[in-house]
Amino acid sequence: MKTDFSALWQLSPAPADLWVLVGGGLAAISIATAVTYLHPALRPQRRVQQAVQSWVPVILMAALTLLLGSGLSWLVCGLTSLLLLREGLRLLPLTPAEQRLHGGLAALLSLAAHGLVALGQMPWALGLCLVYCGLLLGPVQMLASGPERFIPRVGGLMLVLNACVTLFLFVSLLVLQAPAGRPLGGPGQGGFFFVLVIFSDAMQYIGGKCWGRHALAPSISPAKTWEGLAFASLICGLLGFGLAPWLLGLPAWAGLLLALAMVGLGLVGDLLVSCWKRDAGVKDTGTLLPGQGGVLDRCDSLIFVAPWFWLLMQVSA
Repeated sequence: MKTDFSALWQLSPAPADLWVLVGGGLAAISIATAVTYLHPALRPQRRVQQAVQSWVPVILMAALTLLLGSGLSWLVCGLTSLLLLREGLRLLPLTPAEQRLHGGLAALLSLAAHGLVALGQMPWALGLCLVYCGLLLGPVQMLASGPERFIPRVGGLMLVLNACVTLFLFVSLLVLQAPAGRPLGGPGQGGFFFVLVIFSDAMQYIGGKCWGRHALAPSISPAKTWEGLAFASLICGLLGFGLAPWLLGLPAWAGLLLALAMVGLGLVGDLLVSCWKRDAGVKDTGTLLPGQGGVLDRCDSLIFVAPWFWLLMQVSA
């Protein structure tokens, strides 16, 4: 089968419907930001304002991934993966030389895998990740640093690579390769994914701040509450019900169930990264997003939801 290399630089604007969707997201965040500055109870809470504003770069990243064609979709996802790798490697007990070695190899792996997905070579992309993680990572670390604390170091590297490369790879995969029958193709499928993941995180935060009384997992993430989860489930269920026929070509009831599943899976991803941070003894993975930490802090649920969402899309095709 002939490979179309033009996919690596092809630019083709998405349908107008998706531009309206992204514009609506930016308008919603603008309104939420204004509320945090105007509401008497929220005006003094600088961290809340920063948390709301931190969604702007996430929406802009999603916009670049969805709206301007495969050339930017795979590139934005690949570069985001590099930022995730940078933050993830810093959480591991590695020397600077080890971080440079594994960071360089992982960066090449990530860009190659995302490029293969853009070319339509999904099996090769996932196979490349599997070969590196399963067959090459251990020997490279053994030769670089010897046997001391070998299992914790290799286990930590495996976690970082799986989260920041292999699982994140499904984000570009679901945007670039949609099953037949999707009304707006991969961009529409990706639009549903980004809207639900972003709103799930945001509504859990807002619901917890407004009504949170009962901690959901106090030993892992004290800020998570059952009330926040319930509020996010309500809002995302309604969004899924309304958006599924438009963006996915699925019945509204299927969109409702899919949205609720995404909220639950996103919570699991959030808690997994929280466990990771607690073990590393840090509150945030970085400082790129004021009030919310780093890119990994913001993408924790997205990373875990993406492969499950992709699988459900294949089953429902």
